[in-house]
Order: sequence, then structure tokens, then C-alpha cells
Amino acid sequence: MANEVQNGTAVLHGITDDGSPISMEGYATFILESAKGGHKFKLDSVEDEVGFDKALIATNAHVELDITWMPSGATRAAAAATAVFLTPLAQVTLDNFKVAAFNGDWIYVGDQSIDLSHGVAKMSLKVRKYDDATQNSSLSTTVVG
Repeated sequence: MANEVQNGTAVLHGITDDGSPISMEGYATFILESAKGGHKFKLDSVEDEVGFDKALIATNAHVELDITWMPSGATRAAAAATAVFLTPLAQVTLDNFKVAAFNGDWIYVGDQSIDLSHGVAKMSLKVRKYDDATQNSSLSTTVVG
């Protein structure tokens, strides 16, 4: 598809890819509706003798990403076959988002939904990626044995 036309100051418009189609492991075909990320962390505060914060301590930093899409396929049956729930804590690999922070190995942390209505079916998924690469790799790998 052709890009939108912009005049003046350039802006990030739509859910753009990096030149290759966006991919989401486990879902062969889909039409993205939204991808919204939020940076989170555990925050502890140390107070002085009169209750004022004296130090702030942030740990366990991570990004949570909420993705909403429409299952699709070459046929209605193929589209329906993509409407599946993931295994808890499954690794989900996202690739080719223009916003590089959205790419990589993520962990499914619950709240997946399949919404059927009188309109187009929609699915949503919450995934997490830790700021620390070692922590993220460890937690996105299933323990076996």
C-alpha cells in the first residue's frame, strides 16, 4: 500500500512497519487495530523522620503492550482458525514494527480476549517485556524437565 501524504512536519501515522509486514508469532494472518505500550516498574520510597520522601527506588522495570487485532485469513474458516487462546506465559515474538521498542520476545501475561459481535471479530492480548535483557530472556523461556 502507498504511504499517506504528509505536508509540513512529519509525524508517525498509523501502525507502521519497518518495510516488512509486522509479524506476531502464533498468528499467521491478522489486521492490527492498535498497539499501546506502557512503561511500568515497582516503586519503593524511603521517607525521612517527618514522612517526606528521601529516596526513590525503582526495580523490575518492564513494558506492557496491549495489542488489538482482527483475525483474518484467505477464507472465513482460515480466519476462524487463528482465533485461539495462548498458553499462559507463552513467549510471543513481535517483529517489524517501525517503533523498535515493540519488537522482540515478549511474555503473555493474561487478559487475552476474543470478542465476537454483530461486526468484525476482534482479539486482544497483553504481553510484557523486561528492560533487563537477561531477565527477559530467562522469563520468556519455558522451563522443561
